Amino acid sequence: MRRNSRLIKTFLYIALFLFLEGISIILITNNSIIQKYRIMGVARSVQSFFWRQGESIRYFLNYKNENKLLEAENTLLKERILTLERYLDGISAEEAIASVSGIGDYTFIPATIIKNSINKQHNYIILNVGSNSGVEEGMGVITSWGVVGIVEAVSTRISYVSSFLNTSQSVSAKIVTNGVFGPMVWTGVGNKAVVREIPIHTEVYPGDTISTSGYSAIFPPDIPVGVVTSVDEVNGVALEIGVEMFQNFRALRFVDVVINNYSKEIKMIENDTE
Repeated sequence: MRRNSRLIKTFLYIALFLFLEGISIILITNNSIIQKYRIMGVARSVQSFFWRQGESIRYFLNYKNENKLLEAENTLLKERILTLERYLDGISAEEAIASVSGIGDYTFIPATIIKNSINKQHNYIILNVGSNSGVEEGMGVITSWGVVGIVEAVSTRISYVSSFLNTSQSVSAKIVTNGVFGPMVWTGVGNKAVVREIPIHTEVYPGDTISTSGYSAIFPPDIPVGVVTSVDEVNGVALEIGVEMFQNFRALRFVDVVINNYSKEIKMIENDTE
């Protein structure tokens, strides 16, 4: 009981102190303009501090939504870039605009990586999108910095991607300066790749840019993938180009799954002609 009475007395003393302090502040602000503005300034500073902290907390709690908005914006920008490229290549404005509505050659599904293997000879990636989002086996996966891989298996909400960091995978790549193309494969070490089967008379130099050729139903053309680091002759009949890839696979987080809107027609024609 004594402890309770002491606590009650302490609480009353504190309440009385705060009450008297409040009265004192009111009296000071009402009778002194200088003191009034000083107190109001301190109050505004405290208020703005809590506003800033509250905004930081709200931003932290909403960072997932912010990331989704950025993914959607990046996807839209990619579609518009491809639309502009097709328009500049000579198609009509109506045909170019159609691609923004998802009727063009390619559309994209934004995705987030939830698992990424980088230290094996056959690496893989797991994405947080599946058949419910329109993902299918055989679709390409890219970023603005290059080729990431190819979808190999799909469930309703998850996709399994064979990473380009895979010694059994290749992509058709070209030298941007002259358009000469060949298969590009990972060397098995870091971000190093090689483009093979380049004609020996081809002019190519260290520092030249390598991009996707577009000669497949999987990846769009003209995605920059790396820069030439070396040029070597192979048996005196072809060149093998060393490439430092732009894409840092260790820092991968957000990607786009590529939908080729003509892939079914392409496969149908290929099957009919075989």
